[in-house]
Amino acid sequence: MKTIVLLILLATVNLFAQFPQKPITIVVHSKPGSGIDITARQLVNIASKYTDATFLVENKTGGSGMIAMRNVLNKKADGYRILAVTKSFISTMQLTNAGISIDDFNWFAGMVVDPEVLIINRNSEIKTLEDIIADAKKRNGKQRWLGPLVGGLDHLMAVKTWGKLGIKGEWIPYEGGSDAIAALMGEHGVVYVGNPVDVKGRPDLMIAAVATPERLSADEFKDVPTFVEKGFDLKDEVLWRGFALKKGTDSEAEIFLKDIFKKVGEDTDWKKFIANSSANPVFWEKEEFTKIVNIDQKEALKYLTIAGVIGENAVKEKNNTGLVFGSLLFIYLLLLGIIYKTKNEWFVGDSVIAIGLLFLSGFVYYLTIEFPVGKLAGSVGPASMPRLWVYAFIFFSLWLLFDVIKNGRTINDEKRNVKKSLGLVFLMTGYLLLMEYFGYYLTTFIFLISGMYWMSYKRPIIMVVVSGGFLLLSYLAINKLLQVPLPIGVLFE
Repeated sequence: MKTIVLLILLATVNLFAQFPQKPITIVVHSKPGSGIDITARQLVNIASKYTDATFLVENKTGGSGMIAMRNVLNKKADGYRILAVTKSFISTMQLTNAGISIDDFNWFAGMVVDPEVLIINRNSEIKTLEDIIADAKKRNGKQRWLGPLVGGLDHLMAVKTWGKLGIKGEWIPYEGGSDAIAALMGEHGVVYVGNPVDVKGRPDLMIAAVATPERLSADEFKDVPTFVEKGFDLKDEVLWRGFALKKGTDSEAEIFLKDIFKKVGEDTDWKKFIANSSANPVFWEKEEFTKIVNIDQKEALKYLTIAGVIGENAVKEKNNTGLVFGSLLFIYLLLLGIIYKTKNEWFVGDSVIAIGLLFLSGFVYYLTIEFPVGKLAGSVGPASMPRLWVYAFIFFSLWLLFDVIKNGRTINDEKRNVKKSLGLVFLMTGYLLLMEYFGYYLTTFIFLISGMYWMSYKRPIIMVVVSGGFLLLSYLAINKLLQVPLPIGVLFE
């Protein structure tokens, strides 16, 4: 009886205990040393002045922020997990079909605004904004602008700038900002879209123009002109950084965190830290920050569409994947049934595989409708690789069907082959359905091994080598070349 009473008392104490009762984790989407990572760690250091609560920083990299977002959303809305956010997340949400939107978060604290600038190589012949414009017109749309990713924040800033300046350019994506900066220093391009901090410690680089109403206050940038001075309406373009909670977080936790983050935002050391990077400290509370995020989402959609990165109707959530898959599967089975009933001589293994590949190609193409295609930049986009496979499968399928019709083999000759071919098609179907949960790499490896074994190929070492080699090729071509992170699966995020 005493034990029961004690348990009830403990439960009552915990129920009314003040937040927090355990460490609070700030989830960062990039590697240690990145801008948002340094910002989060500095916030943790300064927050220790105002609370005894323990704050930790945890890096969850991958998916251009999608892994970090899922990590927070998959936990309870209790305030113990905070997402460090940047303006780039808005594009990420619109470019992926992951079912995550800005409405899933409580944007409770905007902390930093970093002005957008055009950076050029000091050693090149192009040294001013006027030089950039003249060179762009001379090159007739072939001027190379460098930055990370297709459809990212810097890409959209470039597209917007081209429109305001009345020029066109080519967007050349790199895996990260540091790679793009290195390319600019090597004179592999003309302009890098970035922030003032990108120039610090790099004497070969200089800023051609800054998108702020007034010139930067730092002595080293006092001679940098604004776009407004040059007669162009680009004056409030910034990269913001802040923090968000899962929507529905307990009000007690939200109030506590807002109070601490506001005190950090007003701290002298914090303001000095932000100023040293030529950025500006701010504190946007929930209502103001949410309003800004909504405005930025509309603008991002506009320029993603102008750039040809997403389609006109991309604002609508694409929740029809299951319906499309089911419809295509029904059509596939219906076609097989019609062939079996009317043209037995065509119902062979080759036709089963050919029509199955057409069905799967249609589904894969549907999945890539909103992938970046590089239309504006005139370069290869992330949709290119899967669509090349689709086109190859369609060509191969049509060739198989032509061969079947031409040769007219009988059902009895190919009865065993039909069973194996049907099995292979359904293995491929399962592969597509399971990829979301187990990720591209594990699912593809299992599918390739299973497929070869099903088709009676039983040399284990070669099977493993071929499967591993294909995955390596996929990683280099899609992750590295096209800058599209392959899914690692919900179960491993």
